[in-house]
Amino acid sequence: MNISANGLDLITRWEGLKLTRYICPAGKPTIGVGHVILPSENIPNTITREFAMELLKKDVERFEKAVNTLIIVELNQNQFDALVCFIFNTGEGGLKNTGVSKAVNSKNFAAVPAALRLWNKIKVNGVSQENKGLTNRRISEAELFMKPVESIVATGSAPALTFVRFTPDLLKNIQTKLQSIGLYTIKIDGLFGPSTKRAIETFAQNNKINYVVDSKQGIRTDILDIINKIS
Repeated sequence: MNISANGLDLITRWEGLKLTRYICPAGKPTIGVGHVILPSENIPNTITREFAMELLKKDVERFEKAVNTLIIVELNQNQFDALVCFIFNTGEGGLKNTGVSKAVNSKNFAAVPAALRLWNKIKVNGVSQENKGLTNRRISEAELFMKPVESIVATGSAPALTFVRFTPDLLKNIQTKLQSIGLYTIKIDGLFGPSTKRAIETFAQNNKINYVVDSKQGIRTDILDIINKIS
């Protein structure tokens, strides 16, 4: 899995965004969303928000990989985003044989918020103390982890639209339905690829709907409802 725009926004909210180069507490040149500038990087002293997001997407790849490796159960997009945000702050150690990973991997999802909130301390003069900022961050990550994916909406001038994340079973159903009307012509495999994307978009266009499929966001429920009516 990969983090969504919603997850990147959460990281940005807690890490902060600075478009001008600065020196972090560790004495390293930094910019964007906590991006440490390497000697080999030719990054100007001032950047745009768009460039900062590109840097963040690159930086977050390491943490996406960690969640994909250390978590052995299927996650929805909100759960994945929350865990990536969590270890972006704590490092991969936040998921290596910890209460968080044990709760997730045992599918005891109700225990995850409490496990996350234990990671809210910093050392002051060698003594571990609660940090209010970390407490609030853990609460927001826990809230996202427990939030159903179906509640995520895309806003615009039109009424709010809901999305359902792609799963292998959902994709097989979509591929089967679209194959029956000649829009999907290869093997039904439950994987999201160019043929599936093209078939869904063609189906939407045939139904007078201008729609571009986003594999990370999932499929719009109104499009899915029409597909499911195919007999």
